Amino acid sequence: MLNVKRELMVARSTEEVWEFVKNMGSWAAQMPGYVSHEEISGDDSVWTLQLNLGTFSRPIVMDVHVIQWTPPTQVTFELKGRFDPFRGSGAFCASPQGEQTAISLQFEAEGTGSMGKVVSAMADPVLKYVADEFSANLAKTLEGAVTAKPRTPAQSRVTRFLRDVMRKVLAALRWAR
Repeated sequence: MLNVKRELMVARSTEEVWEFVKNMGSWAAQMPGYVSHEEISGDDSVWTLQLNLGTFSRPIVMDVHVIQWTPPTQVTFELKGRFDPFRGSGAFCASPQGEQTAISLQFEAEGTGSMGKVVSAMADPVLKYVADEFSANLAKTLEGAVTAKPRTPAQSRVTRFLRDVMRKVLAALRWAR
């Protein structure tokens, strides 16, 4: 399973951060490509994102389930592609640092099913991109200073690479029919 971790510091108390985090819709809206979310219950929701990788663009629908809420410092969750072959998990941890809050985010993902190896091979740069963008959006929304790595020109090469790989995979799938 692929794994990325991001650390950031926000100029908010842990309690203020928790007020934001305890609503799943708040963090769903911070995902890159956010389209919508639907809360099914206090622990379950469905998120729709628009995945944009260069000229390759498509909607992704995920079922998100919170495994554990530990106010005001921790949330652990799992997710699964509703129509796409992937699953993952993650964690949010907050700790007070004076008048600020240190936030640690961890994301894991892997491809599943017959296309699992192909999806997993492409997932690493996508997972890093999602982690970077989510962290930056979260910090900005909470009015904090982000310490996650900013996007670099190398990521545009990753985008081109992923676009080319997706074209080849889709062509191979069409040919296999």
